[in-house]
Amino acid sequence: MTAARRTSVRLNRVPVLPYPELASVLRELVAGVQDVLDGNVVGVYLVGSLATGDFDLDSDVDFLVVTQDEVAEEAARSLQAMHERIHGLGCYPAEHLEGSYVSRAVLNRAEDVGVQPLWYIDNGSTVLERSTHDNQWHVRWVLRERGIALVGPKAATLLASLPVEAVRGEAYGVIRRIAQEFTDAVAGPLTFWTSRFGQSYAVLQLCRVLSTLETGTVRSKLSGVRWALEKLDRKWAGLIRRSWTEREGVRHCIKIRQRAAESALAQTHDFIKYAVHESETRLARWGIEDIRSTCDGGKARHDKTVGPARRMMSAGRNGTAVDMTPLYDR
Repeated sequence: MTAARRTSVRLNRVPVLPYPELASVLRELVAGVQDVLDGNVVGVYLVGSLATGDFDLDSDVDFLVVTQDEVAEEAARSLQAMHERIHGLGCYPAEHLEGSYVSRAVLNRAEDVGVQPLWYIDNGSTVLERSTHDNQWHVRWVLRERGIALVGPKAATLLASLPVEAVRGEAYGVIRRIAQEFTDAVAGPLTFWTSRFGQSYAVLQLCRVLSTLETGTVRSKLSGVRWALEKLDRKWAGLIRRSWTEREGVRHCIKIRQRAAESALAQTHDFIKYAVHESETRLARWGIEDIRSTCDGGKARHDKTVGPARRMMSAGRNGTAVDMTPLYDR
């Protein structure tokens, strides 16, 4: 093993709790990536809640590997074998790695956002597949502004400042998508959106994307809750607090199988209508009309696969999982 292939891993910003084994899993990840990709590795970065803050028992371990060139098919097969080996370690961080491999060129091409699939490993999965899950504006924002470099240069040196209207446009599209999908599902049988997990997810994600629409920044789930409690109409405070409490324990994949209380679904539906109105009001106040046209008719462009909980709820073409999660699945 040459020094060029193995670089010491910077773990000083990796939390010891709630999973003390996280650091050792990240060492395995970085070593495996360097072994497979050799000199093609630019850097390995933590994103998601490890970067934005408030990583907890129910969080995924989100990462991005930035490469100089595209990852070839043969290398992708070796990376999948590496992920299978790490998953087999059996601890929570090893089983909940989620991330993508992106070249510097794609990272810096605005026209590729939401369009160009990346090699991606889903939370709970051992299959490396093509997906635009992480090829999104909010992921770029977290990488540039909050990303933790395990190896490689500071993430801010890899891509230029992001257009705030693109970050806001993506947030607006997600609000519209949640509104449409929840409305379509609320009166029907058990689905992701009508489950206890999905109901709380809708509320918490709307808090986050409304804050993104307002500030042009990306927050953690808990920070989004705090922002919403301070900035939104106080009539929603109880629903928001209950939804945060309901999120606890979703890692056990039980609440995804249980229908939410009808009163919670009705109140959430009303909150979604409020969120749509608030987003439209803000856009009108700012005089921003072109954001709507960036969202594909009110839906942000996503081709996202799902974590293990959502995989239980649905299957799509050829038995593959259907994405049920709009944005910031972090």
